[in-house]
Amino acid sequence: MTMPLPSREDRKKEAFRLFEDGRYQESLQLCTLVLDEEKDPAVEVLAATNLYTTGRLEDAEVFFRDLVLRMPGSSYVHSYLAKVLEARGDDGAIAEYATAVHLDPTNQDALRSYAEYLLSRQDFRSALPVFRLLARLTRKPGDIRHLMRALIETGRADEAISAHALHGSDTGKTPEYVDALARTGNHQAAADVAHRIWGETQDPVMLRKYLDALSRYDLPVSLAAYETQLQGDPDSMILSDYALLLNANGENQRALEVAGTLVSRDPSPMHRLLVCDLLASGAGTAKAMDAYERLIREELGAKNDMDFLALAAGRYRRFLMATLPEGQALQRFLDVVSRDVNVVSLLETARLYATLGNPAEARAWYYRAYRADFLNGGPEYAIFLSSQGETRECEKVMLYVLSNARKSADLIRIASVIVDEKTGMRQLRRLMDQLIHRLDERRATLGSAGLELLAVAYWLAAADALEEADYTGCKYWCLCGMDVLPAQTRAIHLDDFLRIIRDCKERSIADRPVMREQPVHSRHALAPAERAPADQLGLTPEEEKILAFLRSHRKASEMDLRKLLGTRRVVGIVNRLVQKAASQGLSVLEKKGFGEDGEVYEYTGT
Repeated sequence: MTMPLPSREDRKKEAFRLFEDGRYQESLQLCTLVLDEEKDPAVEVLAATNLYTTGRLEDAEVFFRDLVLRMPGSSYVHSYLAKVLEARGDDGAIAEYATAVHLDPTNQDALRSYAEYLLSRQDFRSALPVFRLLARLTRKPGDIRHLMRALIETGRADEAISAHALHGSDTGKTPEYVDALARTGNHQAAADVAHRIWGETQDPVMLRKYLDALSRYDLPVSLAAYETQLQGDPDSMILSDYALLLNANGENQRALEVAGTLVSRDPSPMHRLLVCDLLASGAGTAKAMDAYERLIREELGAKNDMDFLALAAGRYRRFLMATLPEGQALQRFLDVVSRDVNVVSLLETARLYATLGNPAEARAWYYRAYRADFLNGGPEYAIFLSSQGETRECEKVMLYVLSNARKSADLIRIASVIVDEKTGMRQLRRLMDQLIHRLDERRATLGSAGLELLAVAYWLAAADALEEADYTGCKYWCLCGMDVLPAQTRAIHLDDFLRIIRDCKERSIADRPVMREQPVHSRHALAPAERAPADQLGLTPEEEKILAFLRSHRKASEMDLRKLLGTRRVVGIVNRLVQKAASQGLSVLEKKGFGEDGEVYEYTGT
């Protein structure tokens, strides 16, 4: 007797059960069978989640972007799209996490994922309110520890101790509690707690915190404690701390001995640089020079870490200038560092010529660095141009750098240079206009640092408008700045905007309401542009062919598109097309399941 096939509802329940059991691939297969028969939002969400959990991130992104368009009010869909984007290294993850927690502030999974994402980006200011809410909702030790860390890193160590006293009965044996005590100046209590935890756990992190706290209030005892650790097998970071402490207290020779032990155990470039610095601070000029040069030549050959190379080359440059006559220092640096053409060597050579009072050579080397790497060399070249009074060329360079920066992190780094009062770029109107435009169009992906820079740019625009008697514009830019201003700020505060608004109202003959009028100021042209139509998405020729074909035929199979393009890589091209459209809030095509000729696609645009 033939067994009856499971009903659609039974298969749906089985797909969810398999997911709960962690059998994601089997769950996905059942979801596909169900969706072949009929669309079901719940099963579509489950299928997309299965794609994410099985590591098929590109397909998961396409699914979730489509679901976001059809289910814009779903906190779950936005949070999982954020997880996918985070896994793919896409800056858009922060915007989707923010949307998810805005839609449902009680979605604990979204809250925790969002806050941990912010912590991974070292954005403690943005993470702080999220962990405050989580601590109230869950009182879980992990959430309270994260809250304490966010409070410590935003300069609120006393509040971290209060949070521990209120919620943290299980957080008294954690690095966060020790750090909070140390940051409030209670080093003895920090040492006592860290020592007790180390005795129970033998965690080298806690031993390091104990020794550091001890050195803050009882130096002789701490030196003896460090020395005792040498009898065993101390952590590399403890050896490094001990060497630095010895050197700071005038015991350079002993510091070198400890650093030598450190390098023999762990000859990492950073530890070798410590030996170089200790030799340079003592009487070993020739040994220091040899150590610096061997390290730098190895790093130039490997180029594994350009940030470290910049650190080492900068210290070597300063060492040469302090120990050799100018001519000898220059020639030695040129022989060791400048022969290798990379942005670090070019910039360090430019700085050396600037220090030697040779602006013509400095300019030439800065320009070469700009040409070699516009993101890293451009801002340094522009700062030099500004210092030489070449404001027009400075603005030209920074406009190019700003317009070509793609990652949010790069944009934030460039913005920090432009708004820095020391660089002299605040007065360059076209540059400031473009900065506001670029930051504003990326505001959804900016963390607290980026938003604060945007607020500073708005404040500067408001100050300019006030001086030009554009009082409507002045108030408008102030309101824009207050709108993006993070809760925890360093460089600018709410009072700064209120002060300008107060001056504006006092100077204005007829105070007109800004909320009903656009400002006269030229920056009004920088309002966010309307969403791009589907045929202006920056498509590749292959993507344009697919879109044109679907517009004409309304529906096509994977085989049809293979013949059209002459390639078997149709699925990936379609996925990228869907992603580009979805990133603009558009839907241009849908997948309608599988047929005899592969996937079936239907045009959904206008």
